[in-house]
Amino acid sequence: MPLRCNNVKNKQMKRVSSLALRGVLVIVATGFLSACGGKQMSIEEFQSMAREAEERSSSIANLQEEVRDILQSYNQTVGESRLLVLQLDPDYGLSEEEITRLERHIDSETDASCRDLLHQILGLQQRIGIEHARLHEITERLPEPHRVVRGENHYSLCLHYLTEEHGLSRAQADSLVARVALSGDIIEGFHVWFYYQNGLFGTFVTQGEAHISPTVFAKVVKKHLIDQARREGRGEAFEQILDSLRCCGALLVNVKHAGPGL
Repeated sequence: MPLRCNNVKNKQMKRVSSLALRGVLVIVATGFLSACGGKQMSIEEFQSMAREAEERSSSIANLQEEVRDILQSYNQTVGESRLLVLQLDPDYGLSEEEITRLERHIDSETDASCRDLLHQILGLQQRIGIEHARLHEITERLPEPHRVVRGENHYSLCLHYLTEEHGLSRAQADSLVARVALSGDIIEGFHVWFYYQNGLFGTFVTQGEAHISPTVFAKVVKKHLIDQARREGRGEAFEQILDSLRCCGALLVNVKHAGPGL
């Protein structure tokens, strides 16, 4: 696991993140230094770590969607007195308290088919826990990110990192940034990760402390809300839409037309 050491600039290592990784990896070189003892880390090694993190995060998102769908089916089947609502964290899924509630609900369920649905949710949560633990291991091996605040964008953050942290000229920084595919939409709480050593630059975006992952943001919020707003000639900022979603709990609750759900 990488450790801080004297030959790595302290400014590169200011913030710590152990939250779920999900983002677009963009690299412009063939190798750079890891954060341990000046040991070279190749692009292939870093890409492998980033891809695995992305796969783990994608797996968590898919498993959580399965949980939502199964719970939706359960609530459509049972009577009102048996409806079950579970809060699903986008990072780790169900909390211990929610798992306990689910287990109690299973114990009190008399219908075999309905009980089977709830057991499926429990099994999916166990898989989420495994994926989350693996993600945590990967996160701790990577350098530390910048936490996005409202109004920031990926391009400006990259320029600032290269010019302020590493002393590159604006032209040099712009030349490097121009060669990477930046994430178009970043919101408060996302983590932006940077690598630069001897002219080698890379960056990617992850969920960080946000209540929604970049993937879910792009697939759900952008597709169904932002595009609609643009078609209607409305210019809401991403953060305004997210604020609205938080107020109604839509970031943690999947509401479908057929009935109550997660």
